[in-house]
Amino acid sequence: MSEYLLKIKESASNIVDKHQKELIDVKVRKEFGTNIISIVIDDPETFSLDIDEVASINAEILDEVNDLIPDGYYLEVTSLGIERELLTEKDIQKAINQFVYLKTYQKMENAYNLKEISGYLREANAEEFKLEIFLNQRQRLVVIPRAAVAKIRLAVDFRRNE
Repeated sequence: MSEYLLKIKESASNIVDKHQKELIDVKVRKEFGTNIISIVIDDPETFSLDIDEVASINAEILDEVNDLIPDGYYLEVTSLGIERELLTEKDIQKAINQFVYLKTYQKMENAYNLKEISGYLREANAEEFKLEIFLNQRQRLVVIPRAAVAKIRLAVDFRRNE
């Protein structure tokens, strides 16, 4: 990591900590010919980040590191997104009672022969996930072995009328 990027990461980390958020990553990427320094943040307690919070953190970081950013680079502060993949055990435990999308390696007999399952994650332990799904207008609880899961991520429940 280059020297200017290390300084930006250090400054960003202090500002993000001040806002009681978590710095996930600082990276440089090229998008449509533009160099972007991307700072990814998250809320350590919930999956919720408000756009105003992100904008405020972005402004503070930019004020502090503006002189460190090389010409031709842009700075962005972003979250992991609404449909983020759940990669760590901490993420999975935070997702209890949240709507998730789960993809298995093969169709699951105990999950009505589905390979892609969306529902509310009700329980997660070392061996399995328990999801409350809605199938044919009925609520059902399915148990999926962790070893059968290829991917799990947060999802949006478009059925809700809240």
